[in-house]
Amino acid sequence: MLETAWATLRFGTSMVFNRPFHRRSLDRIMTAMRATYEELGPITSTGGDMLGGPSLDEETRKVVQSRRFREQAVRAARETSYYAEVFQRTGLDPRRIQFDDIASVPVTPKEALRDDPEAFVRSGARPHHRSTTTGTTGWPTTVWFSDDEYHLIGVLSAITFLNREIITPEDFVQVSISTRARLGVHGVSFAAGAIGAVMHAAGLVSPEHTLALLSERHRLPRHKPYVSVMSTYPSYLGQLIEAAREGNYQPNDFGLERILMGGEIITAGLERRAQEVFGPITLLQNYGMTELMPFGANLCNQAHLHYEPAVGLAEFLDLEGTGRPVGADEPGVVVATPLPPFRDTTVLLRYNTEDVVRPVTGPLTCDMRRIPASTNLLGKLKLAVRHDDGWVFVRDVVEALDSVDAVVLPARYGFWAVPGGVAVEVVARADDAATREAIGTALEERGVPLRDLRVITDRADLQHPRPLRCDLREGSMAKLAEKPKAPTRKPVAQPALAGANGRP
Repeated sequence: MLETAWATLRFGTSMVFNRPFHRRSLDRIMTAMRATYEELGPITSTGGDMLGGPSLDEETRKVVQSRRFREQAVRAARETSYYAEVFQRTGLDPRRIQFDDIASVPVTPKEALRDDPEAFVRSGARPHHRSTTTGTTGWPTTVWFSDDEYHLIGVLSAITFLNREIITPEDFVQVSISTRARLGVHGVSFAAGAIGAVMHAAGLVSPEHTLALLSERHRLPRHKPYVSVMSTYPSYLGQLIEAAREGNYQPNDFGLERILMGGEIITAGLERRAQEVFGPITLLQNYGMTELMPFGANLCNQAHLHYEPAVGLAEFLDLEGTGRPVGADEPGVVVATPLPPFRDTTVLLRYNTEDVVRPVTGPLTCDMRRIPASTNLLGKLKLAVRHDDGWVFVRDVVEALDSVDAVVLPARYGFWAVPGGVAVEVVARADDAATREAIGTALEERGVPLRDLRVITDRADLQHPRPLRCDLREGSMAKLAEKPKAPTRKPVAQPALAGANGRP
């Protein structure tokens, strides 16, 4: 009890005075939380409560964020070559920055970090882990983390997952994302170990192999007999759905309960089709990226993204690049600053994520209403299309396409500007009048000004294909797609009163 109290006090001291977190104290807090869960059951508070502390009113939030931003700016100007040049060129004094002055600091473009990542590493830091983006939309971007930062990310993930019962000690967790996504794999695998769950880093192997893993029955003591939690990408889940239908899998072939999703747009149509294959599963999503970790946003019960102000500063700026803050319901790019003491090695000030959202202003009535919010992601700005009367974003198109069962998952598509609106191409099961009408209606209901629709049945015929993370494939010397399915499965044609896993 006394050690846990001291550990909690140290955590609070780090938050208040921006001092590095004490590693052993973090471990003690996590151990105490797991023991409490195992003895008393779920903890009622959310994971964000611990990270953010008490809710802050608008003026107090600005004071806290300006102080932390100022401290990070001073370190950046003094200890990184990139920001030393920025502050010298602009004549700004980082020691005098107040909240209203933050907008005067130039936005950091993604290309600057991608081209010279070590220009953002503090001279006083102790870099240890190199993490890169998966490079879906271009050359991978590198971010360096110290070992303590890396450990902190794991502990914070574990606290959040346990508090929200995303991962519990009884779970069997499977990570089906690219092993190049090192932070994503680390966060889930560390959390599973700290919580007491079992974990398998399966990677992005063939969908057929993953389905065999998901339907495999285990006999591990004190753990569920099937994979109950999976981490993956929306596009890869789409491949699993199609492969499961082709393989005649049924919901009772699996024990999957929750899927942690990220990296791409998650649609209502994808969730519906996933539940048809896997049963009443829950798709869980938040907003995070390698460059900002551990800063990100959590999705509330009204589908807003809420950005924890103690961990970072989120701004929403116009799409034209003038630096103008956008108003409510106006699309803008997320410009983010991870704040100390959560970031210590790679320092980023006002980093342009290129992710488009719309700010949400009060009064909010959701379960995270005291935390700054935006809509869910609309997509990357570089993948959006500007037409005569406005913008079409990735979410507008993919929400419509995923809702049409005739469209093969994951939706393979492209769209581009034409006079009066946009043209759309998409891969479907057939190119017939009913399919074209269903797709056209779905697009128009999402507000897409459709002027031309091209339906094809072969993805090789796409003229403007969009990148998907499911195409980041891994394998081995074995032909994984030919691996026999789990031996517990019964032949589909064989009549049975119970499912393939023996459950009614």
